[in-house]
Parts: sequence; C-alpha cells; structure tokens
Amino acid sequence: MYYFKSKMSAAATMVWLTLMLTMLTGCAKSKLRSGIDELNKSCPIQISMFGRMMGADYDGDCVTMRYEMDDRVLKFEGFRDNAELSKKMVLDYYKNQKEFVSALLDAGASLKFVYEGRLSGESFSMEISRDELRQALQGEVMSAQEKMEISIMIANAQTPMQLVEGITMTAMQQEGDCVYYIYEVTPEAFANIESNLNEVKDNVRYMLGQLGEVEKNDLRNIPNANKNLGYRYTCPDTGQSVEFFFTQSQLIDILR
Repeated sequence: MYYFKSKMSAAATMVWLTLMLTMLTGCAKSKLRSGIDELNKSCPIQISMFGRMMGADYDGDCVTMRYEMDDRVLKFEGFRDNAELSKKMVLDYYKNQKEFVSALLDAGASLKFVYEGRLSGESFSMEISRDELRQALQGEVMSAQEKMEISIMIANAQTPMQLVEGITMTAMQQEGDCVYYIYEVTPEAFANIESNLNEVKDNVRYMLGQLGEVEKNDLRNIPNANKNLGYRYTCPDTGQSVEFFFTQSQLIDILR
C-alpha cells in the first residue's frame, strides 16, 4: 500500500509540475506578446543612418523583427554572402540585451530578422535558434579576428563611397598583417596626395582621433586582431599608387 501511495504521489507531482510549467510558459508568452505590442506602437524607429525598424511579429514560437534599410548606401550582398558572420554580429549585440533574450527564452521563442531594401525591395533574413540565444547569454560569441572581419564587411557594404571630389573609397581589405582602405583617385588628386603624403597621413591621424566612440570601437577591432591599418590611393588612369599605414601600437594610441 505504501508503495502504491508513493507511486501515486510521484505521478501527482509530475502532473503538478507539468501544469505549473505550462502556466509559466503561458504567462511568459503573454508577457512577450504584450512587449511586442508596445514596441509596435513606437514603430517605425530610426535605428541608424542606414535604416529603421518597421515592427515585429510574434506567432507564439518565433519573434520576427522587420527592418527597412537604405540600400542606396548599404548593399545587402556582403551580408548574404557572409551569413554566419552576419549572424555572429547580431548575436554579439544581443548578448548585452539580457532582459529581451531572457523573455524570448522564457516564452520558448526563437528570433528572426528580415531586412528589406527601401528602393530595390530586395530582402534577406536570418534566423537565430533558442540554443544560439542561450549561447549568446553565456558570453563572447566572436573572436577578435571575426570582429575585424565584420568591420571590413560593413565598410565594404557602403562602397563605392565618394569622400570628396576626385577621391572614392572602393574597398576595405586585409592583406597579410595590414587592413587597407582602398581609394581610387583622379590624376589631379593623386599628384596632390603623392607630393603631400606626410601631411595627408597627419590629417588622417587627426581625423581618426576625432571619431565618435562607436566608430573608434570598430577600428579597435583591427589592432585587437594584431593587424595594422593602411591607406592606399590608386590612380586608375596612370596605374600609380601610394600608401601609408599605422602600426598596431600607433593605432591604439590614436584611438584612445
């Protein structure tokens, strides 16, 4: 008889625990849905010079965040071609959004991002599983090298970019122990840069020191990955090029 009562008690306990977990999950889902509803009341939200958040949807299993991006200045190809790196970039951000990520996990929800070009209508998406969200909460999700590669990817997504008349940034790329900004320049601009290269380097040094903290953090990924930062100016009309670079220690000092 005692054995039977013990077995019944264990069964009753399991039923009670299952019921409580179901109720807690239900409350978590309701709380998450309320939060999404509040978020949508504020949308669209400008998130950067590149775009805005248009809203979010929650189907009970997944929260989908929808963004409209300015594809005049930000190309999608680089993010699509580097899907895993793009996902790590997002996870690196959300590792610090512990309250939101915890709410997702409590509700048993995954996360999805949909980005759509304002002009082209083209879109790409990425999905982040619950396991990936849990890993993000546990700490670092990227190495210094990967953070640097993301900085390069974002820079290239904005090219070509005309800086001033006669000077256009066409790429950012890693070559050996140096990461280069690559510029195409007119013959007139090239002659001026070549004859005043030390002054140009001093001007670049000054401008780097005046950057905002967000931009500085991006550039700090370069010395953190044990790389130097270089600038190369090429004249397609003549085939000539000149360049200079800052060493890791110089760059660290400039970005203080």
